[in-house]
Amino acid sequence: MLFIVEILFILPCMIFTDDLIEELVNCGKKVIDAPKDSGVGRGSSKVKFLLESVDGLHSFSGFISKNLTFQENYSIGLVYNPKEEKGKIVLLRINGPHGPNENAQHHYGPHIHLSTAERINAGLKPEGFIETDVPYSTIEDAIQLYVKKINIIPADRKKHFPAPNNQIDINFERVEEI
Repeated sequence: MLFIVEILFILPCMIFTDDLIEELVNCGKKVIDAPKDSGVGRGSSKVKFLLESVDGLHSFSGFISKNLTFQENYSIGLVYNPKEEKGKIVLLRINGPHGPNENAQHHYGPHIHLSTAERINAGLKPEGFIETDVPYSTIEDAIQLYVKKINIIPADRKKHFPAPNNQIDINFERVEEI
């Protein structure tokens, strides 16, 4: 099952470089509008939030989309919203294994879609470069990779995207000896 994220407009005046894309992904970011459930559409729940670079120069939005039927089918993304131009562009998507198709065999396992300057400047879907050797398998681990990869400040990570507690609490009954 594929995700239809949003139709994004390519920015005709802005020229992207791979260094600019790397800078946009890696710059420190703070949450300016907390993650909110935006409902269910096309069989997936979606959470959206707004981010801003720590220096205030760049604006971003983020999303976490999770299929209601297949928990391994998810997408977590970073979208750049330039302040000086209309339009927006997906910089990266961290996805779960949502099944291969004839055009995308990499969908068989978890993978990351990254934007490249060549694709953006050619008017192609920006996030067409695929990484398949990824250090996550669950949505919880993917979210933690995402907040680190896009460099959300630690206080906002802790507040809005806390690391899961993977501890199992087992309470045994105490048996009294006779």
